[in-house]
Amino acid sequence: MKIDGVLDETVWKQAVELGPFVHNSGKGASRFNTSVKVWFDNDALYLGWNVVDQDIQATFTQRDSKFWEEEVVEFFVTPSSLKEYFELQWNPLNGVFDAIITNSLDSDGLSKNFTGEWGYTATGMSSMVKVRGTVGQSGDTDEGWIAEVRIPFKDLNLATPKPGETWRANFYRFNRDQGKEHEELAWSPTLFPSFHQPSRFGYLEFGK
Repeated sequence: MKIDGVLDETVWKQAVELGPFVHNSGKGASRFNTSVKVWFDNDALYLGWNVVDQDIQATFTQRDSKFWEEEVVEFFVTPSSLKEYFELQWNPLNGVFDAIITNSLDSDGLSKNFTGEWGYTATGMSSMVKVRGTVGQSGDTDEGWIAEVRIPFKDLNLATPKPGETWRANFYRFNRDQGKEHEELAWSPTLFPSFHQPSRFGYLEFGK
């Protein structure tokens, strides 16, 4: 496996592909398609994002920037408790965000407020992005971008998942096109304004 932003390894053909992404409110389809492929080996979890985007917008490159103010894909994941989970992000310029979120939930499982361990760094995580178009130039028509990611289980403070083990997770995208309302997209829509509603996370079951 070479993390180069090109999903040409044989394993990507065998990986599970998740989609379509819809508006996080649950109302309506997105303007463009978003999908993410997921697989794992003994050491790491791998994500292969395929983002269709006709107007790629990004300027941030510094780690832990506010990528959600532009365009970004996001992965929230926890092996157990919904009150604490990892938040990981990648943007079209291969900018990276990583944090551990602690969420205070009410009796119905809805978020009352959350805090972040912003100093957390996934030191072994690697990613690469390939852009099909030009970033930040709205005068042309882009095709989209691919983000290839490797997340070592060690960075999640976890051992290799056992067959049948189930984690909670969600996948998101912020899409912004000049002259149009921005889109907040989700694999499993939270149905609330915030992505931080872990009771709405989906399930990732690990195979053999």
